[in-house]
Amino acid sequence: MSALKRQQGLTLVELMIATALSLTLLAGVLLVFSANKATYNLQNGLSVLQENGRYAIQQIASDIQLAGYGGCISPRVSPAPRIINLVSTNAPKTDFLDGFPDQTFFQGRNDETGKYHDYDDAGTEMDIGPDFDGDGNRGDQGTDSLQIRGPLDRKLDYVSGAVITSGTVDVQGFSDTFEVGDYVAISDCAGVDIFAVSGVGGGGTTLAHAAGGATNSQANLSRGFGLDATVSKLVSRTYFVADTGRDNSSGQDIIALYREDEDPATPAVELVDGVEDFQVEYGLDTDLDGEIDAFRNGPGAPTMVATDWPNVVAIRVSLLLSSIEAASATSAPYTWFPVQNTPITPAAGDLRVRQEFSALISVRNGILE
Repeated sequence: MSALKRQQGLTLVELMIATALSLTLLAGVLLVFSANKATYNLQNGLSVLQENGRYAIQQIASDIQLAGYGGCISPRVSPAPRIINLVSTNAPKTDFLDGFPDQTFFQGRNDETGKYHDYDDAGTEMDIGPDFDGDGNRGDQGTDSLQIRGPLDRKLDYVSGAVITSGTVDVQGFSDTFEVGDYVAISDCAGVDIFAVSGVGGGGTTLAHAAGGATNSQANLSRGFGLDATVSKLVSRTYFVADTGRDNSSGQDIIALYREDEDPATPAVELVDGVEDFQVEYGLDTDLDGEIDAFRNGPGAPTMVATDWPNVVAIRVSLLLSSIEAASATSAPYTWFPVQNTPITPAAGDLRVRQEFSALISVRNGILE
C-alpha cells in the first residue's frame, strides 16, 4: 500500500484569487497616490497663487501710498504748503510734474488695446516698453495700466548742512542714489522745491541745480533749507500686464505683471507671473471733503477724464491670477468681479486654478500735485 503524497505549490484557482487580491490592493494604492498627487497639485498651485497675489498687491499699494509724497508737510495744513517746481518746461519727458496732464501724479489706461502708454510733456500719449513675445504689442489686450510718480525708491537723505538758495544741496553720507538728470525734491515742514540735478560731486553726496534749457528754469532754490530738510529722488513707475513669451507645459501663454521705471537704462522687471488681468478703478472726491464720492473706470462707471485725476483719493486695484501649470482635475470656475459677478468657466482643457485679489488703497500723500 503506497502512502498519500502531500500537495505542493498552488492550484490555478488559488493563483487567480491571489492575483485578483493583489491587483485590487495595487489599484487601491494607485488610487490613493493619484488622489494625494491631485490634492498636492491643487494645494501647491493655490499656495503659490496666493503668495504671488499678496506680493503683487503689496508692491502696488506701497507705491500708491507714496505717490506725491512731499516730506512732513500735509495737504491739509493752513496756509497751503508751498510746492515750487523749478524744472524747466524744456526738460526731457522724464520730468516729475510736466509729463502728466493737469500736473497729477497718477495716470492710467483703461482696457489696453495691446500697448501700455506714457505721456510726454504736452500730455500726448506715447507707446513705450518692450515687446516681450514678439507679437508687436507691449501690453496684454483688455487689461489696464497704472503710472505712479513720487519718491518710490523709498530713500530719504537728510541734508548735511544748511542749504542756501544759490548753493549746492549736500546730503549725509555716501549715496549712489542720485545721477545727473534726476528729478529731486528737497522738503521740510514748510514746503517743497523740485529741481533737476545738473551735476553730482562728493561721491554722490553733492547735488547741483544749475539753470538750463534741459534742467531748471532758474539756478536758485526758492528759499533756504535747514538741517531738518530731506532730499528724495522722484520716480515715474508703470505697472502693466504682458505676455512673457514663455509657455507652460500645456503650451498655454504665461502672462505676468511688469513694473517699469521711466529710465532708458532700466528695463521692465517681471514681478509676478500668472497675472492674467489687471483692472484699476479710481475713487474721486468731487466735493473736496476727503471722502470718496464716485468711482471711475469700473463696471458700468464713467471713464476717467483729464479733470478727474487731481481728485483721486483712492485706487481700487484688482488682479486675476492663475496657477502656471494645471492644478485641478477638471476646469475650475472662478469669479472676476471687475468683469461680472457670476462664475466664469475656463475653456475646455484649461485646468489652471484662478483667484481674484483686490484692494482699495488710499492716496495718503496728495502733496506734489
